[in-house]
Amino acid sequence: MSSIVKNVLVSLFISFLPVICFSFIPELVASYRIIDAVYTSWFILFFPISFAYLIASNQLYDIGLVLRRFGFASLLALVPAGLFTAIFAFLFQNFADEKQILFIFAGSVAMISFVLYSVEYFTTRLEAFLFPRKFRLRTALKKISKNLGVISSFRELKDIVLVDIVQTLEVMGGAIVFQYEHDTEIIAEGDIDAAEIKLLLQTSALSEHPLYTCIEIHRHEEYTSYLVITRNKANTLLGKEEIQWLHLITSYLEVSLENVHLIRKLTAKMQLLASQLPNEQSAQDIQWFRKVMFELQEEERLRIAADLHDTTMQDLFFLKRRFISLLDKYAMNKEDKEHLNNIVNFVEMINNSLRQSCFELNPFLLKEIGLIETVRSYLDKEAYHAPFVLKFKEERASAIEAKDLTTKKHIFRIIQELLNNAKKHSHASHVTFTMTVADHAFVLTYEDDGVGFNRMEPRRMEIGSSGMGVEQMKGRVLHLNGRLELDSREGEGTKLVVTIPIRETMSV
Repeated sequence: MSSIVKNVLVSLFISFLPVICFSFIPELVASYRIIDAVYTSWFILFFPISFAYLIASNQLYDIGLVLRRFGFASLLALVPAGLFTAIFAFLFQNFADEKQILFIFAGSVAMISFVLYSVEYFTTRLEAFLFPRKFRLRTALKKISKNLGVISSFRELKDIVLVDIVQTLEVMGGAIVFQYEHDTEIIAEGDIDAAEIKLLLQTSALSEHPLYTCIEIHRHEEYTSYLVITRNKANTLLGKEEIQWLHLITSYLEVSLENVHLIRKLTAKMQLLASQLPNEQSAQDIQWFRKVMFELQEEERLRIAADLHDTTMQDLFFLKRRFISLLDKYAMNKEDKEHLNNIVNFVEMINNSLRQSCFELNPFLLKEIGLIETVRSYLDKEAYHAPFVLKFKEERASAIEAKDLTTKKHIFRIIQELLNNAKKHSHASHVTFTMTVADHAFVLTYEDDGVGFNRMEPRRMEIGSSGMGVEQMKGRVLHLNGRLELDSREGEGTKLVVTIPIRETMSV
């Protein structure tokens, strides 16, 4: 667009500069012309010629489109122009000759064509004012269709698409429903009863329910998806135009939902594959796969931690300040004041719990105080809630602090998973973590006096807070060029030793 404006300005400059500089200004100042205007005025033709070139080359207007639209308007104008000419010829048959009738017909066609084309043009340009509802739906459709290209999870599906649908239609709530063979998953936004939607879907009464508009998005062999919209805020059902808009939205959603479903299946299969990779030397050629999986896990943890910190924790902090201001502002009896203080303490307890969860998701202290002190702080806090006596020992392990942050983060994740598994399965009374350095290698030892397990029996990958089990811990150790030794028997506790070379640690 800027190049077109530049071309128009240059053509104006070339067209009028000779007349102004060599004819007009000298005549005005000195009463004589350097070059007669008869000659300089020819340059003025350069502007319409360049303008015609821009139009002909479709740089200023799509002349082909303009001609087609005007031609269509002329075809529509033939009927009313013919009727008008026939009425004129009938009323003035004694005075009108063939030339007048032909002129009236041609003029009527031209005038009606111009009016029809102008109406179409200005209706398009003024659509936001003439048809605000239609313009809003079209704008929202463009935004949603653009955003669908970046969706890779069901959470993004809600935040990016469902919120826009609810706001655009000004309804009380909406939901995207996934009905599997034995389960139903609902992503809801606004004021909508997810439990009621699930019940209506099971009884096949949702499509006929008077309070909801239900549109099937996609029917897959593994699931069927629906878009469910409540009544609008005026408590009336959606109009025909809005229903058509929703059907258009669902045609876009169909492809996007299938992609999200495939991404979810692929991610689950990749996690399962990553947990079952062999630990032989022949597996070195697929180390890149472990790297990708660990990076994806860390990115998701960081995103969740940032969301918790920027939304929920900030809201709780604001809520706490409001309660404290009420305590300071109003005089209350002892019982009400104590009750409000208990609420403040409860909010603070929730905030502390979320802060701990954010730390576990993103252990930022690793960079500030190092691995050893971060683990010590983490285990000290966990000792208050653990169902066993939790101890931590460190013996000349400071050499590990020289390693990169990613290596220390891998070790911290291993400790997290060991502790989570101990809470869930060990039934131990004592759990001990030990860090030391021996033979130029960092050694992490985990011991408990719990129930143990039979190492020969196949074990399923545990899906816990970190999303990995013993096999993925092995994957982390192998990724760091280390080794993992496990000693456990039923009823005799568990001992696990992780050895990682300090000089040659593979970094991500």
